[in-house]
Amino acid sequence: MNIYVFDMDGTLTPARQPMHKDFSSRFLPWLKTKIAYIVAGSNYEKVTEQLPPDVVSSFSGIFSSMGNVYHQKGKEIYRNEIKLDKNMLKALERFRKSTTYPDKLYTNYMELRPGMLNFSVLGRNCPFSEREKYHNWDNIHFERQKISEDMNKNFPNYDFSLGGKISIDIVERGRGKEQIAKYLRNLYPTAKIIFIGDRMQKGGNDYNLAQELRNMENTEVYSVENPNDVLKYLNI
Repeated sequence: MNIYVFDMDGTLTPARQPMHKDFSSRFLPWLKTKIAYIVAGSNYEKVTEQLPPDVVSSFSGIFSSMGNVYHQKGKEIYRNEIKLDKNMLKALERFRKSTTYPDKLYTNYMELRPGMLNFSVLGRNCPFSEREKYHNWDNIHFERQKISEDMNKNFPNYDFSLGGKISIDIVERGRGKEQIAKYLRNLYPTAKIIFIGDRMQKGGNDYNLAQELRNMENTEVYSVENPNDVLKYLNI
């Protein structure tokens, strides 16, 4: 028996956008015959915004907020909260003020979610066109990577990782996506667990879960770049 685990943004959907209809028309029939879970950096509300209701209801469970909230068939099963260090928050504010990004910054640059904090120098209230502009700039200047490396060094009780195209996901150490590996292994002691995501490189928010699974027996980790890669891997 196989247990499938999917990241959402960049894997099942474009980053912070709805699942495409042509993707869901092929993915949903496959999903209905499998045991599959989502593990998203986004909160549960964003997951249900981006995925069609029939796709949401067909998943065996949904881990949101980096695995800190778990829902089964719409019912919340557990929830973790995060303790925020004031000095850590001040350091993030300094990075925001000292950015060399040349264009407009937007509001909601720190978004508290259950068990995590999402930080974006650009600001999450930006238009989608500005997300692409910042993402392209960041691919040249590596601002998010530099911030994450500095913060991981200076605040070792937290884990800072790249999520989506414009942000950094922040959790207490050990409270990232990796926490679901043991949870699923306890549910399915002998099944093969297959994880599919797009941020498995070191520093990405899928990396710790991928590493945790690699350290377990009977697992597979598969890296994709977009939803089309998922369809190719599943052969649907």
